[in-house]
Amino acid sequence: MNKGLNMILVVLVLASTSVGGVSGGALPSSKLSEEEIRMVGIGQIDRSDFMIQKPNLASSIAMDRRAIRVDLKKDEVSREVALVSGENEKREILFQAATEVEIESAKVADRFRENQNKWKSGWIESEEFVRDLMLISADARALRDLLSHIEKESDRVQQMEFGGRIMTLNEELIPFEGPVKQYLHQVVKGERDAGEVYIAVSERGLVLAAIRDGRYLREAHVWDQESLSRGMSLSEAISRTAEIYPVAYDSEINQQTGIMGKGRGYQVEIEFESGSIKAYLDGGTQNVFYEVQERKIGLIDPKVEVEFVEEGKRVVVWRSFVGGPAKIEITDKDTGESASAMVSMGNREKLIAKNGGWVLSPRDGVNTVVKIEGQSIDIQIDPIPMNEVENIKQD
Repeated sequence: MNKGLNMILVVLVLASTSVGGVSGGALPSSKLSEEEIRMVGIGQIDRSDFMIQKPNLASSIAMDRRAIRVDLKKDEVSREVALVSGENEKREILFQAATEVEIESAKVADRFRENQNKWKSGWIESEEFVRDLMLISADARALRDLLSHIEKESDRVQQMEFGGRIMTLNEELIPFEGPVKQYLHQVVKGERDAGEVYIAVSERGLVLAAIRDGRYLREAHVWDQESLSRGMSLSEAISRTAEIYPVAYDSEINQQTGIMGKGRGYQVEIEFESGSIKAYLDGGTQNVFYEVQERKIGLIDPKVEVEFVEEGKRVVVWRSFVGGPAKIEITDKDTGESASAMVSMGNREKLIAKNGGWVLSPRDGVNTVVKIEGQSIDIQIDPIPMNEVENIKQD
C-alpha cells in the first residue's frame, strides 16, 4: 500500500480514537430494546414483495463468467505494466485501467436504477428483478476485485499516489453488494438451500431483507442522500454519527463503535449485544446513503404479541420491530405440545415446524392465515411504528 495512504489511515484511526470515534466495554447488565435501535428508512414504499430464491444454473454461470472476465483483465493489466520499463508509461496504463473501472461503475449504477424502476412500475416480475440485481451485484464485486488488483500494481510504481482514487471508486460500488445479495449468490450457486428475501422499493431507495444462520439481515440504499462529494471532516462525521445513532456513544449498550474515512465519505460500524450496524455517511449530504443491520434472532426480544385460540390450538405471533421478522408458535392449548402448521403471511406460504420459527414480515400491517389440520385461523398483525434515522442534516 502506498506510504501516503498509510499515513492517512493512521491519522483517521488515531483521530477517531482520541475524540470518541471508538468506544467499548459494554456493561454486562446493559440491555438495548429493539425500539431504541434506529434504522434508515426509504419513505413511502411503492412496491414490496417476498420472493423465494432457488439454485439456478444459468444465473450461476452468468456470475462466474463475470469473475472470469475480471481475472483476464487483471492478467492483461499486469502484462501491460510488465512490458513497459518507464514509470510514466506504467502510471498511464494503471490510470487508464482505473478510468475503465470508473466508466463501468457508472454503467452498474444506471442498470441498478433502471432495474428497480422497471420492477416498481410492474414491467418485470420479482424473479427477474432479483436475478438482474444479483448480476449487477456480481459486476460490482468483480470491479472491486479489479480495483484491488490495480492498487497492488500501483504499489510497485514509484511516486504513484493512487489510494485516494481507488477508495473513491470503491465507495461508489458499496451499495451494490451487501450480505443479503451475498446470501442470494450462495443460494443461486447451490451452496445454500432455497432462501426467502423481502424486497421494498420507493422513489428514494431500496430495502432487502433475509434470515440467514440465525440472523436477520437488512440492507437499505437511500440514493437521494448519495452525492459522493467531499465536505465533511472526521470530527463532523463523529458528531453526525452521535446524532443519527445515539446508541453508538452509549457505553452501557455499545460494545464498539468505529468511524473510518471511506473515499469521499465515512464508514460507521457499531457493535451491540443483539447485532450490529454498518452505515455509510455521505461527505456532501452528511446523511446515510447505505446501511446494513444484522440482528441475532435468538437475542431479539419480541414486543408485540397476537394470540388466538381455536379448536384447542393456541397460536401466538410476535413482531420484533418494524420490518423485522415475526416469530410464530403453535401449541396444543391443553397439553402445551408444539405443533407444526402452514402459515400464509401476505402473499406467500411458509411451513412452521414444531417449536415455532421466525419468518420475514412486511413493514406494514399484514393478515396472517395459519392452517392447522385442515383448519384456518385468521390473525391480523398491526404495523409497528418505525424508529427511523433522522436522515436530514439540520443546518
